[in-house]
Amino acid sequence: MIDMVEQYFKGVLAGYLGANFTSGPITEWQIDVIKENISHYCEATIDHSQFSYQEKEEQKRHMKQSLEVYIQGVKDEMRGMGRMK
Repeated sequence: MIDMVEQYFKGVLAGYLGANFTSGPITEWQIDVIKENISHYCEATIDHSQFSYQEKEEQKRHMKQSLEVYIQGVKDEMRGMGRMK
């Protein structure tokens, strides 16, 4: 389940950035909005799974940690490429 969720948020972010910010800069708040939307979707997906309450909480915790690390990496990469406002 976690691998599927991680692939989802990586795909959503890559698609959003590729479709909307191909040549222009992006702001940190825009990436944060994307992150929050991805997090809400992934939490809802986990909530509707067949896992126990404890397993769901663990899945959410892991997803949030993974998402945070991934988003920080995206921000660092954008800054390095000069695409972050």
